[in-house]
Amino acid sequence: MPYVLHHISRSLAFDPERLSAMGDAYDRSVRSFMTAPDQPVREAIASHIIVLAERGVVDSATLCQSALAAFRQTQNERG
Repeated sequence: MPYVLHHISRSLAFDPERLSAMGDAYDRSVRSFMTAPDQPVREAIASHIIVLAERGVVDSATLCQSALAAFRQTQNERG
């Protein structure tokens, strides 16, 4: 969770429930890779989770699945 918190703008305020869900989603997302993802991948995942949380998503499983789907889509678009 500290990695996700590092990327949150100081102007944003998330309640403890949402912060916990974000941290759990980030941890789940990173563990879903066969090998540990490098820093740019971890940053992209964290960014997707933050955007989703800003939009009101609170469920950690949904945050994880949606962040991974958004990351994969971005990767596919890049070729």
